[in-house]
Amino acid sequence: MNAPVPGVQRAATHAVLRFAVAVTAAFVMGEVLGWWPSFLAAVLAAVLLASLPVRPTLRMAVGLVAVMAVVAWLPYLLASLLRGVPVVLFGLVALGMLLGFHALLLGRPKLPAMLLLICLAVIPVVVLTAPAQAAALPWALVRGMALALGLILVTWAAWPALPPPRATPAHAPPGAAPWRLALLATGVMLPILLVYLLFGLVDALPVIVTTVMLVINFDPAQSARHALALILGNLAGGLLGWCMHLALLTTPTLPFLALLLFLVSIGFAQRIAAGGAVGAVALVACNAALIIFGTALATGPASVMVWLTRLTQFALAGAFALGMMHLLWQRFATVAARPAASPSPSTHAP
Repeated sequence: MNAPVPGVQRAATHAVLRFAVAVTAAFVMGEVLGWWPSFLAAVLAAVLLASLPVRPTLRMAVGLVAVMAVVAWLPYLLASLLRGVPVVLFGLVALGMLLGFHALLLGRPKLPAMLLLICLAVIPVVVLTAPAQAAALPWALVRGMALALGLILVTWAAWPALPPPRATPAHAPPGAAPWRLALLATGVMLPILLVYLLFGLVDALPVIVTTVMLVINFDPAQSARHALALILGNLAGGLLGWCMHLALLTTPTLPFLALLLFLVSIGFAQRIAAGGAVGAVALVACNAALIIFGTALATGPASVMVWLTRLTQFALAGAFALGMMHLLWQRFATVAARPAASPSPSTHAP
């Protein structure tokens, strides 16, 4: 068995420490400052650290904050103006999501498209179901992005070793039409948004953010086992977040909160640093744990039935999204791969 190369081991250790420290600090600062939602900066830090292959520059950080401001405020203003005509609003959201998924599949810069998809999926639903909270959401997204990037710059300065190259599977298999998968992803997300709009479910933010991340991480080149792993990772992460809340109730102090988050983040970071399918599942589970943990802290102690209902919504939305993505994509791929009927043999002599 070959011993790990010291430089590679050092880079991997630095990557784990950057992730654990930035995510923990972002979450704790959100709680201490009383931000809503407190998990937002931590989730953004996790996504950014998992997506950025190199050390971000100050110019890049400012640019990403500016991008977040645009993609957060544009859907909010659009939803506020079109509250009286939800059909038009819903059509524009669907068009924007289609373009966002298509940009991802074409290999365009990943982070702007990902941020656009999250904002398009979340902000209009919150505007229509919980208008009292909606006005604070664009500010919260920009503020969370600024904090996440600031902490990422600090952790990169403290642990500067570059991580080893990671495998990054393509979202669309060779020969697949990007627009087809983009249309499928949009069609899968729209029923979930409609359910929250029609039933007026006010806890849309945690579920929709997680579901968008699941759909973005869906890889049609992988097998059904990978889709099932993402679903189970989402559920396991949600359960872990709930268990973290129960553990914190035994010692409700800030140092214990930070220690708990740091240890959990270390475990996730080691798997995310590996990249590939394992890294994608670990990132989904980490986001789910942070979102459920932050939601639990915001709502306070609740009955077991309340939390079972929330976790059921959380798990069902993710299972529906990934299950439909896999089943429909397999059907489309089968139809596309089916050879055309061969012409009947000619009856006339050459």
